Amino acid sequence: MQVFNKGVLALAISSALFTSATLAQVEQDAGQQSEPQTESQGETREKIFERIEVTGSSLDQATTATGLPLTLRQTPQSISIIDRTFIDSFSLNSVADVMQFAPGIHAQQAETDRFFFRARGRDITNFQFDGVPISYDSFFSEAVNDSVMFERVEVVRGATGLLTGAGEPSAAINLIRKRPKVEDGGYANAQFGSWNNRRLELDHSQTLAASGDVKGRVAMAYEEGENFTDLAEKENLQLYGVVTADLSARTRLTLGADYSQRNPQGSMWGALPLFYADGSQADDLPVSTTTASEWSKWDRESINGFVQLEHAFDNGWDVQLDVEHRQDEMDADLVYLFGFPDRETGLGLGASSMIYQSDREQTSFRALASGPFEFLGRQHQLTAGALRSEQEITADSFYAQSTIEVGNLFEWGTGIERPVFGQTPAVNYGTETQTGVYAAAQLNVHDDVTVILGNRLSEYDIDGTTGIYKHSSVNTPYAGVVYDLTDTLSGYVSYTEIFQPQAAKDVNNRLVGPVEGSNIEAGLKGDFFNEALTASFAVFKVKEDNLAVPDPDNTELLPGGVDFPHIGIAGAESDGYEIELTGKPTDSLNIFFSYTHTESEDANGVAYAPYLPENMIKASVLYAWNDAFRFGVNANWQSEVSNPGVGPNGETFNQGSYTVVNAMASYQLSQNWDLNLNLNNLFDKKYYSSIDFFNQGFFGAPRNVQLSVKYAW
Repeated sequence: MQVFNKGVLALAISSALFTSATLAQVEQDAGQQSEPQTESQGETREKIFERIEVTGSSLDQATTATGLPLTLRQTPQSISIIDRTFIDSFSLNSVADVMQFAPGIHAQQAETDRFFFRARGRDITNFQFDGVPISYDSFFSEAVNDSVMFERVEVVRGATGLLTGAGEPSAAINLIRKRPKVEDGGYANAQFGSWNNRRLELDHSQTLAASGDVKGRVAMAYEEGENFTDLAEKENLQLYGVVTADLSARTRLTLGADYSQRNPQGSMWGALPLFYADGSQADDLPVSTTTASEWSKWDRESINGFVQLEHAFDNGWDVQLDVEHRQDEMDADLVYLFGFPDRETGLGLGASSMIYQSDREQTSFRALASGPFEFLGRQHQLTAGALRSEQEITADSFYAQSTIEVGNLFEWGTGIERPVFGQTPAVNYGTETQTGVYAAAQLNVHDDVTVILGNRLSEYDIDGTTGIYKHSSVNTPYAGVVYDLTDTLSGYVSYTEIFQPQAAKDVNNRLVGPVEGSNIEAGLKGDFFNEALTASFAVFKVKEDNLAVPDPDNTELLPGGVDFPHIGIAGAESDGYEIELTGKPTDSLNIFFSYTHTESEDANGVAYAPYLPENMIKASVLYAWNDAFRFGVNANWQSEVSNPGVGPNGETFNQGSYTVVNAMASYQLSQNWDLNLNLNNLFDKKYYSSIDFFNQGFFGAPRNVQLSVKYAW
């Protein structure tokens, strides 16, 4: 394993500090005098930095779709925001937990330590930190990031290629990190839960300079315990720190870093067989069933640093520079079981095993500017930016050399005996570089009509074990129109094209190639009860060619890696509609409701993703009974799903519709102390979280409880 190159991170931070100090000195030399900050000046300064915080400055505004500082109603795409109140109320301790509640997102746990997210019939591959895109990889899995360091999560459904570049027309998940608060303070939270789970969470914000110009915030979480699957244990650590320095009334420097370590034991690679050898469904297996062994592990470690420099000009224009550097290491000892067990004896499974060690390094640079301009007597808004991202991955795979004896699945015990692994690894490597420039404008062509036009020009370079691929001068246009029908209701339509290089490989271990297509969306958005309640309705249609799907005729692992074969299908289409209702119709009541309908078919009219539900409902209510007592209920429902042709004789696996209900209650003991109780899967519904790991599936968690004690200062 490589040692993290912390010198690169230090160099980036030092360079930003030097640049910022130079800017501050230039302003001082120009005759600016430092004066004590009055209260009114401080308020003005905060408003300035709210204006230039392009990563989304408030719960009614987000820039993830277009880069323009638009309200949710002004944005011609579907946007949802999961804020800290919701995250804390339902004890959503990871990004994966948050996605279970996100409108329009189908969140699947494929194994004990791996998650997949889908929207509008497609994989979600676009993740952002404070608006800066990163590459998502389910093996390193940003999905398991601890939520302690995030203030909120923004989800834009549909294509977001204008800002993110390559990507599926599914959704972009923007993780907004915590920043120092205006007032000093913090909290400590201790949590105890089922399967001997224990968690400690700390968060504190502090003013670091008497002038108030420098503030810092730290957050951490440590958790350990077991899981509902046999043999599974976890030990996770998350550290986060951020400092903001106001170099002037209009210039702010932000420095931050986070470190995470995840050391699970008894990790599964692959899931459970969906069928017995006689062709009957194996959904009567206990949810605690595992195919892992006592020695299985999937360790992940990462260190990330970021620098952000913002400046607001007197004319209303803002500029922002961002640098993100991420380094990840993974060390996994895994065993994969395949085949179909005998219904009576539990025998008949085969196994392959490997040691998988991988390093990933990502660096992203972003520069952007945004501001107003006048044309034909009207004021409009313009944003322009440039982004370059570089990623390098190396992986060593050591395969088992000794014979693996697989026992009775029904009496698994500690699993299989650890095999002897080879000493010479199969080596895989890959580098990806993406460079793009983009611009977008909000044109106020009429008092009630705005037109949003944008375009991105991108270049992609992929160099790896399986070959070299280059794509130059790739255009990603964006167009949208918003029409204010009334003071509270707007209609919109938007269009964009799609380009996505795919990591999936065919049976010959070669990349399938890029996806190309188009995405169109239209809908209505409204604000009611003095903008306390928002409602939206959207219809969408996606067309794609060369979309990678699992190869039904080749289900064995590809040589030299951990991938399965895929094929590209032509004429893939998805269409559907979404309804969302969010907000506070009264001071005591919070409502979160969404309904999503999606149909996905290939050129022959055959559903290409029947393992994804056509219909989903996610509904949550939080109610404050009085100043001290709150309670809430969440219900997630999805329609039936299937996975055709995966049985021993070509049988189709079917799962009916189901509902999972969660409940919470909190009581404020005093000004500083709070109790919070969460009951997850209240009615202990047995269901599969995923059924599309070829012929395998993974159960969702059974009923479990969490009790939290929080002290705030």
